[in-house]
Amino acid sequence: MLALVTAVTLTALPATAHEQLVDQEPKAGQILEAGISEVRLSFSDDLMSLENSAGSEIVILDSNQNPINNGCAVVDGRTATARADIDRPGSYQVGWRVVSGDGHPISGSFSFVVENNTGYIADPEYLFTECANPYNPDALEVEVQTSESLYWLLWASLPLAAVGLFLLLRSKNKSSGNNREGPEKKTEN
Repeated sequence: MLALVTAVTLTALPATAHEQLVDQEPKAGQILEAGISEVRLSFSDDLMSLENSAGSEIVILDSNQNPINNGCAVVDGRTATARADIDRPGSYQVGWRVVSGDGHPISGSFSFVVENNTGYIADPEYLFTECANPYNPDALEVEVQTSESLYWLLWASLPLAAVGLFLLLRSKNKSSGNNREGPEKKTEN
């Protein structure tokens, strides 16, 4: 029974799947040195590239939730890229939204840390690229990632584990019950 449910679930997934983030630079929690920092997101399939990068945003926020770039992203095939010139040490939050090849928007967020061990000074006029839709905090809400936000995975997996354990124990009880021939009789010699 469990094998049937698993097989049906696994074969149904590819038909309903949209593009997914498969790699990113920097990695979540990675420490970067101050300078021009590039955020590069790689997806499982080509993204929709609209005129003047409309619909694609990668915004980088400082620890006070202030944007340090205009949120414009460049889409090239399966990759979306943005850059910012960063000199202030601290934690930075990245929020992104792109349009998958099938027209569905997908989004996510992560954070990284910047250290300035060289005394680097950012160019206040640095602009990676212009786009049709610069960052608008009302249109793209960046979710601050915390370790607590990953607990949903634990809680969501508990019922599945309970059902699996129930089915496993139930099948063992049935098989051990079928092998019994009744109470053992003692014979005297």
